[in-house]
Amino acid sequence: MSRASFLLLVLFAAWIAAPFAVWADPPTPEKAVRGPCVRDAEWMRRNHMDFLKHKRDETVREGITVKSESFLSCAGCHPSRERFCDRCHAYAAVAPNCFECHQYPK
Repeated sequence: MSRASFLLLVLFAAWIAAPFAVWADPPTPEKAVRGPCVRDAEWMRRNHMDFLKHKRDETVREGITVKSESFLSCAGCHPSRERFCDRCHAYAAVAPNCFECHQYPK
């Protein structure tokens, strides 16, 4: 069997199997115990990584701190790292490096 024939066979099999595939639903992060957040929930779901990097750069490089936008402020409203951060990060197969330096409060 030629390489092209094999590739066509694999693509055909994937096309046939696609309707029967079981896709996992995305996890629902735990609701905040208090609020409101510094941004709306949908914006944070899509942009929190860039927001946190920006805040890190402002704090570390420029010395600008805003208590309501600190990492501890996030943890104050979302007290369980396992039920809030880790669920979605495991689903998305990403390993953030936040917790190499920061300890999530217990």
